[in-house]
Amino acid sequence: MKKILIVFALIVILSVTSTSLFANGQKEKSGPAKSTVTFWLADYEGIDHDFVKQIASAFEAKYPQYKMDLVIVDWNALHDKLTTALAAGTPPDASVIGTRWLLEFMDLGAVVQPKKYVSQSTFDNIAPGAMEAKINGTLWGIPFAAGSRFMAINTSLSDKVPATMEDLEKDAIAATKNGNYGLIMPGAKHTELSDFVYYFYAAGGNFFDANGKCTVNSAAGVKALNFMLKLIDTDKVVQKGFLSQDRKQAQPIFFAGKAAYVMIGAWADTEYNKVSPSWKIKYAQIPPFAGNKPAPLIVTDSIALYKDGKNLEGIGKFIDFLYQDKWKAPLDKQMGFPPVTISASKRPEFQTPMYKAMAEANLHAKGWPLVTGWAEASSIIMDATQKAYLHQMSAKDALDWAAAAVDKARGK
Repeated sequence: MKKILIVFALIVILSVTSTSLFANGQKEKSGPAKSTVTFWLADYEGIDHDFVKQIASAFEAKYPQYKMDLVIVDWNALHDKLTTALAAGTPPDASVIGTRWLLEFMDLGAVVQPKKYVSQSTFDNIAPGAMEAKINGTLWGIPFAAGSRFMAINTSLSDKVPATMEDLEKDAIAATKNGNYGLIMPGAKHTELSDFVYYFYAAGGNFFDANGKCTVNSAAGVKALNFMLKLIDTDKVVQKGFLSQDRKQAQPIFFAGKAAYVMIGAWADTEYNKVSPSWKIKYAQIPPFAGNKPAPLIVTDSIALYKDGKNLEGIGKFIDFLYQDKWKAPLDKQMGFPPVTISASKRPEFQTPMYKAMAEANLHAKGWPLVTGWAEASSIIMDATQKAYLHQMSAKDALDWAAAAVDKARGK
């Protein structure tokens, strides 16, 4: 009996020892635990998802103490996804945002100053003019993308560059033949109000007055929306099914060679080159209405760092890594945006006709209003334009409704 107990004890000891050795071996093999760095990147048109994976892998190779969670998020879902995560206290360490969202996130106390975590050398290489997210002298968002909108023309359907919106109407009508369309106009609701703002700014419109009251129902707003309705209903130059198409669904019709004109952004060259078309593309300015000055939209996006992020030190290192020309310049080229970094802006791939058109547009460009509650205001105004498209309201009634609803939502 005693021998049996001794044997049993030896088995137990050996078992524990083996388990301990195995565990130690496993620990040695797996190495120290890595901390996760989380970044949400907006899914820009033209972006190469495989290249984004390369960026994450290269960062992990350089900084083996980190695991990079680089998430691509649809633009239409990004704002709501961020606000939900912020409310739950579980945001990423940093994300791309529309700069226009920044005041909203600041009011929530959700963002931190990026200069606390990102190196000065990175900021020294960013063009000062791109620093739109500087509020009361303090930078709250790192410039990520900035570019004015412009017009692209399919020269096989029209070689005319319209000087005014009225000229555009005539040229689009002339190009609408043989099953082709004169003009692309997305009509489905999506994140950006740009399909209305091109005409609104061209008519001299402003979204708010000096007291913060919404003025989308001004004479300029009514003129812009009525003009759009004329293009749709009377001139019939807009693509079929536009009401069910957002930007990503509508613009491929242009790149398929089926439309003469489109008001577009920095991704135009990337999308054009993807399809290798037989027709030539030409770039021009979005025209104003007769008697008005050009005022194309300029869109800026930033990177925000979040107070509740779990690895702000790590995200600072990732942003420094990302902003090297090796990674940021190709990413800018895919998205079509001119680079915000000084070093990349000198590269030959950014000296093309499209970038020259954007540079010209920058001279007269006007941004989105930087006000609290802009995301909700933009959504309301899009609802109003759809009411007009569907003939549920006149342009004036729809915009009156929108102005009142925006003011109520903003406490005005």
